Amino acid sequence: MRKEVLVTVRGTQTNDFGEQDTIELVTMGSYYLKNSSYYIVYNETELSGMEGTVTSVKAEADKVTVNRMGTSEMKHVFEEGVPDEGSYVTPFGQLFTSVFPRKVEVDLTDVGGSINLEYELALDRQRIGYNELCITVKEV
Repeated sequence: MRKEVLVTVRGTQTNDFGEQDTIELVTMGSYYLKNSSYYIVYNETELSGMEGTVTSVKAEADKVTVNRMGTSEMKHVFEEGVPDEGSYVTPFGQLFTSVFPRKVEVDLTDVGGSINLEYELALDRQRIGYNELCITVKEV
C-alpha cells in the first residue's frame, strides 16, 4: 500500500510573550504502511524555508519520528514526556535542538488521518517557544 496523498502541515509557535506565528504547507506526498508504522513522505517548499529538503514522518501508536534530509537536516523523536535532543543542519550552519513533547496523538488509518504534536522547542539550549504541529493526510 503506497499511495499519493495530499499532506497538510500546520505549525503554530507561541513565544513567551503569547505571540503566535502560524505557517501552513499543503503539498502532495507519499503514504504507506510498513511493519505496523505509517510513513508520510513529502518535499518541503520555499514557504517552509526548507526548499530542497525531503521530510519523512514515521508514526507509531504513541511515537512519531520526523526526519528531514537535503538542504536542511534534522531528526527528532516525539514521545509524550520524553525529551529528545539532536541537531538542525542548515545551509547557514548547525544548531543544537531539543524537543520536550507534551502531547503526541496519532490517528491514522489506511485512508489517511492526522498527527497532532505539542512540544516545547529549544535551540542551543535556549527555549524559543511552545509548538503545535498538525499533519493531516488525505487520499486524492
